[in-house]
Amino acid sequence: MPRLGIFGGSFNPIHIAHLIVADRFVEQLALEYCFFVPAALPPLKPLPAQELAPAKHRRAMVELATAHHPLFRTDPCELERGGISYTIDTIAYFRSQFPEAQFFLLIGADQLLEFHLWHRWRELLQQVHLCIAPRPGVSGPELDQQLATLQADAIVLDMPLLAISSTEIRHRISQGLSVRYVVPEAVREYIHAHQLYAAA
Repeated sequence: MPRLGIFGGSFNPIHIAHLIVADRFVEQLALEYCFFVPAALPPLKPLPAQELAPAKHRRAMVELATAHHPLFRTDPCELERGGISYTIDTIAYFRSQFPEAQFFLLIGADQLLEFHLWHRWRELLQQVHLCIAPRPGVSGPELDQQLATLQADAIVLDMPLLAISSTEIRHRISQGLSVRYVVPEAVREYIHAHQLYAAA
């Protein structure tokens, strides 16, 4: 039975913390692949149009960032579906593509705290193995309490706390500051070439 990981997000832009987390995800759960799924419109964190890079650019940056990892794949299903990206619909898509697979859904600890707001979250918990990446500012007791509240089993991954955010990267770019080493070099060059996130 294939073991497949799903890692969704706006990836606006993708950065090295995303890649480190995904690498540990694949390693610790012995996954055959981790699919990066860029969101068309994230339902809980809407961004002004000028802050959310166009879908074609976010997809291209994910493809550049993941190109050299043999177990990373990019799937544009949410971008192609358009509209608000609900994870339950994405899992239905993957189940239709891989009916025999087990699915492992990777989310950050901060996302777990608002998981009860996700569309059809109870149904989602029945269809995937929930996997949590620790995040700065979210304690172990907070995670345990939220999992108990949700009555959910989850796998908490063992990985370093990485205080890198796409929001901070966008801010630095808009200020003309360096983002070397926090995004892959190919992504940094792409952002520069297409003048993404630059101040108006």
